[in-house]
Amino acid sequence: MESSPIRSAQNDRLKKVRALRRGKERESVLLEGARVINEALEAGIALDFLLFAEDLDEKARAVCARVSAAGIPVLAAESALLAEGSDLDAPTGVVAVASRPVVEIQEVLAGCVQRGELVLVVAGVQDPGNVGALVRVAAGLGAGAVVLLQGSASAWHPRAVRGASGTCFRLPLIESLAVEHFLLQCRIHGLPIWTAVADGENFRDLSPSACALVLGEEGRGVPAPLEKAAARRVGIPLARSVESLNVATAAAVLVAALVPGGKGA
Repeated sequence: MESSPIRSAQNDRLKKVRALRRGKERESVLLEGARVINEALEAGIALDFLLFAEDLDEKARAVCARVSAAGIPVLAAESALLAEGSDLDAPTGVVAVASRPVVEIQEVLAGCVQRGELVLVVAGVQDPGNVGALVRVAAGLGAGAVVLLQGSASAWHPRAVRGASGTCFRLPLIESLAVEHFLLQCRIHGLPIWTAVADGENFRDLSPSACALVLGEEGRGVPAPLEKAAARRVGIPLARSVESLNVATAAAVLVAALVPGGKGA
């Protein structure tokens, strides 16, 4: 573990970190904070490198030592340079870069159908924090995979990774999938599409089911082609004149109730 800090903003590794924060890099993922980095390590993700700043807490120092022991480059950097471009009020002081896991939709859906799993599908949710929360819901409540259709924020955006608390490494993620291709794959694999809509059937009246559960953005809802293809339309009855729930909250309610095998209970 090198102790002489990087002092130039033109350092290649710092440039990579800044590019990931700006969303200019599509093949790698930025991991900020000890907890997220540990999640990646536990999932067997190979890190490219780790950068750390001065005055680390005990958890951050422990993860630096763990990464260094694995033979991965661990380098110090000036705190101000490492924090440049971060949207955190209090930057964590430790970041790592890794390659994004790549999976194919055909393999993912085939596996989920074989195992009788629910697939959470995200249609047009553009806030990375909400996307991260949806991934965390899916991972924690037993969904088999998450599919993000075109128009949704990336699950590998730094804010999404933080919102998921690193759980994005615990299940397969498909990104930027065209609606038409998603519909085709569902037909090929015999996976029924259920859409979450305000006026749908009461979710309490439905049994858990292996399906593709589609949630759209709170304002615009589920896109018309998906509504048309839906085998069921599922709703959450609300009280006290509440009009809607945050998309991640709605997902938690529905996934907990509908995931087969009681995994979300």
